[in-house]
Parts: sequence; structure tokens; C-alpha cells
Amino acid sequence: MKASGRVSVALSAEQLRQVSQIVQSGEFDSAGEVMREALRSWLHHRTARAGARLRRTGRTFIETQPFERVELMFDAADAKA
Repeated sequence: MKASGRVSVALSAEQLRQVSQIVQSGEFDSAGEVMREALRSWLHHRTARAGARLRRTGRTFIETQPFERVELMFDAADAKA
């Protein structure tokens, strides 16, 4: 697997202006760094949203399922340390 690669992305004039402004401010050394950070941020938020969706779905599933109380009893002498 290749460690890195190139992707060409078409940006609107406004997006390009904003990327250039960020680089000129000194916050990042290059447009590539800005784009990599933007992608990392987007992936992080996407993962967080997916996790929240799974938690909501799981909670809904669990809350709607019938359940039975199960009592477990054991003799402490039977337990092995």
C-alpha cells in the first residue's frame, strides 16, 4: 500500500481565497496542510455522528425489547479462586 498519494480537488473561488488566507496568516505552511487538517476534522466529526447514531439506535432497540428478570444463584464453595 502506498504511504501517500495525490488527489486533485476543485475549489470555488471563495474556498480557494479562504485557504490562501489561512496559509498567509501563518497558521499552516501550505494549502496541502490546510486540506489535510480539514479532512481529518471532517472524518472525526463523521465518526462522532455515526457513533451517536449507533448509540441512539441501540438505546431505542434495548428500550423496546421485553425482558425477563434472571436471578443467578451459586454456592461460594463451588467458586474456584
